[in-house]
Amino acid sequence: MSLLAAVLLQAIVPIAPISSGNDDPCTDLLYDRSAPESFDLHDQATLADLGSTDLSVASRAFGLAPDNHRLAALVTRANPGLNAYCQRLIIVDLRGQDDPVEIDRGSEFIRDDYPLRNFSSVMAGWARPNPPSFSPDGTAVAYLKRIGGSTQVWLAFPADDRPARRATWMPDDVDSFAWSADGSGLIVQTRPGLRIRAEAIADEAATGFLFDDRFSPQIADRPIPVGEVAPSYAFVDLESTAVRPATAEEAHRLARPRPDILPDQARLFSSAGNGALAWTEPQRNDRLIGPTRLILMRPDGEQRVCASVPRCDSIRGLWWSDDGTTLVAIRESGWADSGTSLLRWELGKMQPEVVLETEDVLVGCALAGRELLCGREGSSQPRRLVAIDIDTIAERVVFDPNPQLRDARFGEVRRLRFRNAFGTESFADLVLPPDHREGQRHPLVVVQYNSEGFLRGGTGDEVPIHPLANRGFAVLSFDRPSFTPAALEATSAEELRRANRTDWMDRRSVHSSLEMAVSLAIGTGTVDPERMGISGFSDGGSTVQWALINSNLFKVASMGSCCEDLYSFPTAAGPGFTQFVRDMGYRYFEPGAEQFWQPMSLILNVGRVSTPILIQTADSEYEGGLDVIETFSNRGRAIELFVFPGEPHIKWQPAHRLAMYERTIDWFEYWLRGQKDCDPNKATQYRRWQALAGAPQDQDLTCVSATPSGP
Repeated sequence: MSLLAAVLLQAIVPIAPISSGNDDPCTDLLYDRSAPESFDLHDQATLADLGSTDLSVASRAFGLAPDNHRLAALVTRANPGLNAYCQRLIIVDLRGQDDPVEIDRGSEFIRDDYPLRNFSSVMAGWARPNPPSFSPDGTAVAYLKRIGGSTQVWLAFPADDRPARRATWMPDDVDSFAWSADGSGLIVQTRPGLRIRAEAIADEAATGFLFDDRFSPQIADRPIPVGEVAPSYAFVDLESTAVRPATAEEAHRLARPRPDILPDQARLFSSAGNGALAWTEPQRNDRLIGPTRLILMRPDGEQRVCASVPRCDSIRGLWWSDDGTTLVAIRESGWADSGTSLLRWELGKMQPEVVLETEDVLVGCALAGRELLCGREGSSQPRRLVAIDIDTIAERVVFDPNPQLRDARFGEVRRLRFRNAFGTESFADLVLPPDHREGQRHPLVVVQYNSEGFLRGGTGDEVPIHPLANRGFAVLSFDRPSFTPAALEATSAEELRRANRTDWMDRRSVHSSLEMAVSLAIGTGTVDPERMGISGFSDGGSTVQWALINSNLFKVASMGSCCEDLYSFPTAAGPGFTQFVRDMGYRYFEPGAEQFWQPMSLILNVGRVSTPILIQTADSEYEGGLDVIETFSNRGRAIELFVFPGEPHIKWQPAHRLAMYERTIDWFEYWLRGQKDCDPNKATQYRRWQALAGAPQDQDLTCVSATPSGP
């Protein structure tokens, strides 16, 4: 934010910043305690993470030493009390001879960013990929560190007591970096274009901003830079700190060029030092989404093709062994791609072999000698760093960032597999309380919309799955199905979007899977069908809308974003977005719009939706649901909105996440179990809820003390 913008903002509304204090956020988190009886809210809110918790963007979170005997990793752990993150740079001995050692700590949370439609960059709620990197001689570790609002490269020294020091002083944030071949300097990538475009917009302030497709009112009250921004590469001399433009050869250490021999249709690829090459490519070039094949090219140029579906389809990682004789691949596998397979392809063999199949997730992998190092997590197992021998497939735990949870109790997780009415493979995970007994039926909460890896809080990490189960709920972790067979015939992204919106086909398919998952959960005999609630965020929020309008399954709902509807949704996002959704088939502010929206609009169906709705959303998005809030409030419906400041689409602040967890549990316990927390600090909350339409009578409520949420 520019100085002028800040001054204008303060002149209109006085704002006090949310303070996190000056305390070290690691201090009260580095403790040893006896294993908790069950996984509670404090455990979830303070999990230590290796890399991004969003599996769709998770990348490698560690760097290997040149001798492959050590690795450096950044461990991030939220501290809700200080609304900050404890971030520690750890050295791990891969041979197990020494305990992990901290060599630096501190730094502001480094958020990632991404292009959105025509906008050059918007801030994300997940961490920027930041794998530490050893110097070529192994004596120093470089990593990104953010101090005072500036992200730069810092150096730490594993072998001595020298304090970490800042290595770059670039005028723009450093996005990524690499060591020079001789270790004398760093090649860094920045994007000066973002700053230059923002400065040009600031120059318009004196005469007013034209309201055009650079605007998204819910994100900012000024234009946002648009268009692609080219990266800039520089070389930083570590001895003199001199900066010069990087040569093409130096820049290639960061931006690896595609091999000239690689075909145009190739997607994922990996090259070996001996000239061997492997890549994936679509089996049909006339389809946007479809099966792929794996190609292995030997050093002599001979190509071998694995076109087997599913064996060589849906590959998301390729690595060559150091000697170039073995290719290792990871692919999504199993029913509805709900599992993970590890493939090994020896250079002398005609086809790869599947050597490991699991329902766990393997992310952020790298080869160290003959071991594949990966973050591994399962439905009841937070992420740990494991080493898998690619010859024997023997596995060992290299580093567990959450040893305090080693003996934590989790409830049984049952995977439900089925096809929906459109023939699409689907699945969901039913999580039961740890003390569930045969014959018990529990109130059910649906959490969406991906169910993979550790069942944390659903997409967006807003609804605490295991803590809910530990409070006596059955939780259905619902995984959104893929697109319908008809939509998969699309040849472009625009064609796919239109196919999904025709007669709301995608929403009908998702709802079909949801109804089947709920029916299967009820069929286990563990769920009370009269006490079921649903939650959702982003696309999952749209699933909630459709379910409330088109079924009578759920007695209560919680949403992390709201809402796809007639008026606020397009206008709050700006004219560029309005045109974007019109192009995919939405109708707004034109004849026939209400007829189009009838199956999906909460506004048009307010008369038939009496389900209590809790909405907890970001200040960058709440405007998109104000038409729904006003309509439901005016009609006396039970609805409540909370707005979290300083948040993007996926919320990142620890205090906010814990508040969402607690309020969500309170909401479902109130409406589905007739319980309220005895904490006097929550008395105002329950007085508000008592005034909502359909609220239980006070004499029907049970006052209970919440499970302690701290050590």
